[in-house]
Amino acid sequence: MYYFAIERYVQLKLAIGEHFYDIDQIGIKFYSLRFKKWMHLNAQDFLHEFYTGQHGFKIQQLWEFLINSALLEGLIVFAIGVIISIVFFTAQGKNTIIKAKIRGADFVRSKKSSQNAKKR
Repeated sequence: MYYFAIERYVQLKLAIGEHFYDIDQIGIKFYSLRFKKWMHLNAQDFLHEFYTGQHGFKIQQLWEFLINSALLEGLIVFAIGVIISIVFFTAQGKNTIIKAKIRGADFVRSKKSSQNAKKR
C-alpha cells in the first residue's frame, strides 16, 4: 500500500507538473523499503521501476480489483441501504403522522401562563 500511495502521488505530480516544468525535471523523494534509505528519483524513472518491480504487479492487481469488484460491491451495498432507509422511514413516518402531536402549549394552562406573564 505504501508504494501504491507513492505511485498515485507521482501520477498527480506528473499531471500537474507537466504544465509548469519539463517532465525530466519532475522528481520524487521517498523512503525505499528495499534499500532502507531515502531516495531521490526522476518521477518517470520511479514509475518505470514501480511497474517493472516486485510491487508493481501486485499493486496493479489491487487497483483492478478496487475498480472492478469493490466499486460494484460498494454501489450495491449503497443501493440496498438507500432502499432499506426509504422503506424504514416511510413505515415509521406513517405511525408518526397518525399519532397526535404533543406541543409545549399542551402542558401549560392559560391561567398559569397569564400569571407568569403578570409576574414579568
